[in-house]
Amino acid sequence: MSKEEIKEFNHLIRKISLGDSNALEQFYKIYGRLIYISAFTITKSPYLADEVTDDILLKVWLNAKKLKKIKNVKGWLYTITVNCAKDKLRSESQASISVGKEIHNPFEELMDKDEFLYDIACLNETEQKIVVFRLVEDMTFNDIAKIFKIPLSSVTSNYYRSLEKIKSNKNSC
Repeated sequence: MSKEEIKEFNHLIRKISLGDSNALEQFYKIYGRLIYISAFTITKSPYLADEVTDDILLKVWLNAKKLKKIKNVKGWLYTITVNCAKDKLRSESQASISVGKEIHNPFEELMDKDEFLYDIACLNETEQKIVVFRLVEDMTFNDIAKIFKIPLSSVTSNYYRSLEKIKSNKNSC
């Protein structure tokens, strides 16, 4: 990167630190693709790469005041993106381990049955929302956790417990 590009980057960070959302949008336009591609390289998932990109933008927005002048812009962005992507993979892995299963989408299995809506009627309101957000709205566990303001592990355990409840207790609901 040229000195001018480094200067422009640091100027953008300064504007972001002052709460300029247009500067954040410009930051995304310039560096969003680099962040996404770096995240995708690590996660191998477009959904997780999108989440990592969003997380990086949020971190830049929240921490811009703390950032010193950065000289190796692409190296810095790559490093924080890789670290964030690895954290994302770790949290997804821990979520699957905590329920003793791989994370998979049983949507096809459940939706093949006409009684899906009847089946989820046996769940409490929170369980229903989690299942619908995950299967119908195709939301990530992280997004659902943010909506409910509960830990990721609570969302995943609720989700898988709800699926088990649907499968094993359909007639007793």
